[in-house]
Formats: sequence, C-alpha cells, structure tokens
Amino acid sequence: MMNILLTGGAGFVGINLVRSLADRDGVRVIAADVRAWNAAGARFLAPVQTRLSFAPLDVRDGDALIDLVRREQITHIVHAAAITASEEQEYGRAAEVVGVNLGGAINALNAALTCDHVERAMLISSSGVYGAPKRPTNRLQRETGSLDLSNLYAITKHSAELLAARYARLAGKPIASLRLSAVYGPLEQPSASRPNTSAMRRLLAALRARRPVRVAGPAVRRDWTYAADIGLAVFALLDAPVWRHSVYNVSCGVAVRFDEVVAAFAEHGLAASWIDDSDQADIAMRPHQERAALDITRLCRDTTYRPNRDLRASLAAWLADEAAIE
Repeated sequence: MMNILLTGGAGFVGINLVRSLADRDGVRVIAADVRAWNAAGARFLAPVQTRLSFAPLDVRDGDALIDLVRREQITHIVHAAAITASEEQEYGRAAEVVGVNLGGAINALNAALTCDHVERAMLISSSGVYGAPKRPTNRLQRETGSLDLSNLYAITKHSAELLAARYARLAGKPIASLRLSAVYGPLEQPSASRPNTSAMRRLLAALRARRPVRVAGPAVRRDWTYAADIGLAVFALLDAPVWRHSVYNVSCGVAVRFDEVVAAFAEHGLAASWIDDSDQADIAMRPHQERAALDITRLCRDTTYRPNRDLRASLAAWLADEAAIE
C-alpha cells in the first residue's frame, strides 16, 4: 500500500497528479495545499474520491509538514508545490518564491530524512532549468546538458535538485527530482502560484468559446505533454524497483511545431488565421519559447513508462475531461 503525500495538490499539475495516482489500486493520496479544490476540481476528482483526502498545508511550515507525514504514516512524498512567477513578477515576490520553491522543498526533504516510514521522495522540478536552446535543434535535451539558471524559478528548482541528491545519500533512501516538460490538460487556470497560462490552454479557451483567433509562430516547437501522461510517469517511477539517477526528464519525448498544434485544434472546429506579427496575434509562440524535446531514456530504462506521442488523441481526451467537469 502506498500512502502518498502530494503537496501542491490543488494546483494545475498537482491536481492532475492526484487524479492519476489515486486511480491506481493499492494507492491512497493525501493532497496538501494552502487552498482546497474548487467545484470544478472536486468534480474532476470525483471518480477517485474514496482513495484521497485533503489536508490544509503551507509547505513553508516544516513542523506542520512533518506532523502530517507522521499522522498519516506517509510512505511516499511527491513534492509539487511551487510558484512559477515570471521574471517580471520576481521583484515583488522574490522572498515568497524562494520560501515556497526552495524552503518548501527543504521541508519535504527533512520529512523524508527524519520519518522512517517514508520509503521514497520525489521533487517535481522543471525543464525550465535548461532554458531555450542557443539555436533551433533536433537534438534531445539530456539531464546532463547545460543549464540556464537566469531566473528565480530555475535557480530555486535546481538548488532543490542538488539538495535532494545530497539528502538521498544522508537518508539512504531513493530521492529524485523530475524535470517536467511543457504540460497541458484539465483545470489549467491562472492562479496566485501560476499566473500565466499556456498557449495550449488559450487555444482551448478560444475553441470552446467559438472565438476566432489570430496565431503566430508556426515553426516554434515544444514537447507538449498531456497531464495524464505525466501522472503515468510519476507512478511508474514511484513503483520502479530501483532509481539509478537523482534527476529524470519527464516528457512525451518529441517536440512538435506550433502549426501542428493549431491544426489539431482546427480539426475540432477552432477558427485560426496565421499572421506574421506576433505582437498583433491573439496567441503567439515566439522564438525564445522554442525548446528541445527532453530525452527520456533514463525514465524509460528505469520504469515501465512509455510516452504517448499522439497529440490528437491527447487533445480528444482533454476535451472530454473538460466537458465532464463543467
């Protein structure tokens, strides 16, 4: 039986992980966050509600986090709580970003270190530590590649990764960090911890509102990965016999052009017209948003995870999920 504590369980990535993990036999999920799920979140989680519970928690409170881990006899920690402030928002939120992203990670690691019943711990990190490639490339981004730690989000995420690797040695337990690619899926909404939404979410909003949009940046590529597939990867790693690495990329493993993404939405009725000026576009992917696909060789070697690379199938699943929680 896995008793999983998932911090940040009311956030976009977090709630999708809650749904994916609680859908497994032999798993109980305690989702923790500073705020509870809204009505849409509760409907999304309704199919797995008997296997989960919610606990109010600010991850900056280390004593409260350890008390929760001990009270619930947690066996696995998945630490997903984070603030993804943009560079423009850093000045006004610097201490908060560091406190949540790094301080919260340290508190989760301390719980893993000091509570004997915790068997494994996992920090949800980000491909944001890699930054944009210097030039368009078809080469995959490996975990050993160069990093771009030019903003607080990337700095705090990588610092937490380094600490996780050291804590694993101190605790003698599997502790790893997962660098997630560009995630899309149900319940992505602007929030205090994640104020900006993805181009995928804005395309979906236009489609559902039957609103024509002007789009730009057809050749810009990202390895967009459906949230449910991230959940599959996380569980596969939690369930794997051995973790041979301290950092794993998590992605569908292939980057697609933005015009391919828009074409998939158009098959469902999105009215989109292409323009050259990204500043005049309703939804644009700009050159600095180009990313190489993550190399997921480590993940696939150590687990049963196999990526879903069918964008159209994932989009259809997303539309069905959104309709079900209206």
